[in-house]
Amino acid sequence: MKKKIFILCLTASMIFAQGCTNIKSMTSSSTSATTQENIASAVDVNEEIFASGDARIEESGKGVAKMRAKQAAREELKKKVFKESETILKAYLLEINFYSKKISDQVLKDLGEYVAEGVLFGAQEKTSWSENNKMFVVLSVDKNQVPLKTKETFIGHIDSIQSKLKEVRQKIQSIPVEGESPSQNTSFENSDEEIMLEEKAPLLEDSNEFIDVQL
Repeated sequence: MKKKIFILCLTASMIFAQGCTNIKSMTSSSTSATTQENIASAVDVNEEIFASGDARIEESGKGVAKMRAKQAAREELKKKVFKESETILKAYLLEINFYSKKISDQVLKDLGEYVAEGVLFGAQEKTSWSENNKMFVVLSVDKNQVPLKTKETFIGHIDSIQSKLKEVRQKIQSIPVEGESPSQNTSFENSDEEIMLEEKAPLLEDSNEFIDVQL
């Protein structure tokens, strides 16, 4: 119960922190009044995660400057989405004590990167403008897509682990052992009831053994 309360608090803190980050992005002392107004009129800070990028207009013109500004905004947006997804993933790990010690930081980072890339496919250009010989672009994504994509990715990772562990189990089961009768060797493979029970059994349970399977 305490764990679930902690997760709820962590999630609420994450949402609050994201809101503060959005507001801070709009009210930074280095952000001009025009930039703040354009962002405020184009983005719903309660429903979207956004980022702005800028690039100086060179001899190549506004088109190239806008392209570079959009790339900068995309990189900044990716960082924000990754950070939020990582927070959600860490909250999920609190529910699985044993695995939380076995899933490496690199796996967590990979999952967060995967989520960020997936969410950014739906990024929209909210507005763009030129100011002080610079091009500015604002991109945003639906804030709700981050927890949805994170949950989908995490479950997919667990399913992948389960599938690979089943394959390992089947290979081990097929290895003949001296003193073992043929019926013992094939009983589990041919038992639909056992397979059904296995699928219903909790995947993440305390154990001293672990096979590190990554996506």
